[in-house]
Amino acid sequence: METLLTVSLPFFGLIFTGYAAGHFRLITASAHLGLNAFVIWFALPAMLFMKMAEAPIVEAFNPSFVAAYTGGGLIAYAIVMLVSRLLLPRLRWGERAVQGMGAAFGNVGYMGLPILYALFGDAAVLPAVLVLVFDHVVLIPLTTAIIEASSGRAASLRMIFKRVLFGMLRNPLIIATFAGLLWNVSGLSLPAPLGAFGNLLASASAPCALFSLGLTLVGRPLQEGLEEVSITAIGKLALHPLLVWILASSVFKLDPFLVAVAVIQASMPTAANVYILASTMNTFIERTSTTILITTLIATVTVSAFMVLFTAY
Repeated sequence: METLLTVSLPFFGLIFTGYAAGHFRLITASAHLGLNAFVIWFALPAMLFMKMAEAPIVEAFNPSFVAAYTGGGLIAYAIVMLVSRLLLPRLRWGERAVQGMGAAFGNVGYMGLPILYALFGDAAVLPAVLVLVFDHVVLIPLTTAIIEASSGRAASLRMIFKRVLFGMLRNPLIIATFAGLLWNVSGLSLPAPLGAFGNLLASASAPCALFSLGLTLVGRPLQEGLEEVSITAIGKLALHPLLVWILASSVFKLDPFLVAVAVIQASMPTAANVYILASTMNTFIERTSTTILITTLIATVTVSAFMVLFTAY
């Protein structure tokens, strides 16, 4: 209960404060774009760079953790696609792929990283960053390939690979992560002024990201395709964390701390990246928008519950 009061409620309070600011038009659309740009291009990349540059990466890297989280996500992805095939035969496989991605690609950057850092401190940052990187490396190419294959458009694997690669190279979170990794392995220490600047900028990432997330929910349709959205929402908020918990605790037998990090990360609602991909590929756009809104609303309860259950590691 203390975790709920001291971490969960303030974090979700920031999200709904942002939503209220947008709903009552205290923040204009142009101001929101500016805040969102600050979060994506400056605050979150600064946090990722600083943590990767300073973390004991070689000692802390755990392939079993990556396998448990990514494996759970891929299984959830496949199950949601198969359930959609059985219950919603009218959908195309590309649309089902977006549903699967919505069930496996959680809001790790905006919500997961700040929440885990508040819960566990620096020890949770590297595992959380690994999740973010592998989500981008695995799920975005997979979904893009399925959409292309089901669209009937002639697209070679080389073309799909180039599209995904260029997209990742333009992603500031991925750039910051690998820049921090390279700095880390170089063995160089960060100059004190650069470290102070990076930490100051990084400290703005959590409140600004959560507030901006609330702003993004304003105006999203709640009634669009509830049948399709329900399958993805159940997959994301219940199936994904359950599968990750089974793999992390029973198959790979990770220590309780890593189990907690993995499950709480998996409990995060669907990320805005899924909507960006859906928009880019012109596939399942409205349903994906609704999925993000509904999973974020429900996550105020489900994520809080997982935090309470898994913080006593």
